[in-house]
Amino acid sequence: MPQFGDLEAAIMDAVWEAGGPLRVREVLERLERDPEPAYNTVHTVTENLYRKGWLSKERDGRAFRYGATAGRETYVAGLVGEALAGSRNRVAALAAFIEDMEPGEAEELRRLLGAARDGKGER
Repeated sequence: MPQFGDLEAAIMDAVWEAGGPLRVREVLERLERDPEPAYNTVHTVTENLYRKGWLSKERDGRAFRYGATAGRETYVAGLVGEALAGSRNRVAALAAFIEDMEPGEAEELRRLLGAARDGKGER
């Protein structure tokens, strides 16, 4: 899973934070970038994200609305999986990752692992 480019990530953040489909103009208005990218640039990158499967596309009058096909957590989980796949020692990589966690996060991880082990996987 390739990591999003800078503008791709900003567009996905805008869509994820909106909680629903947006027109390109609405995406552009939500981007906090200086200088502001051109409408055509945002449209092109949004279309690219649609073709890659990260955004859905639905007609809204003469324009389209784009919505996320997967949540931010799914994207991040994919990145973590890719990073682990690139490690020669997945256990050591996971151990290093866990060592950097806050105590509350580690406790939540223990709870989730226990639920998954017991067949009660939660998200």
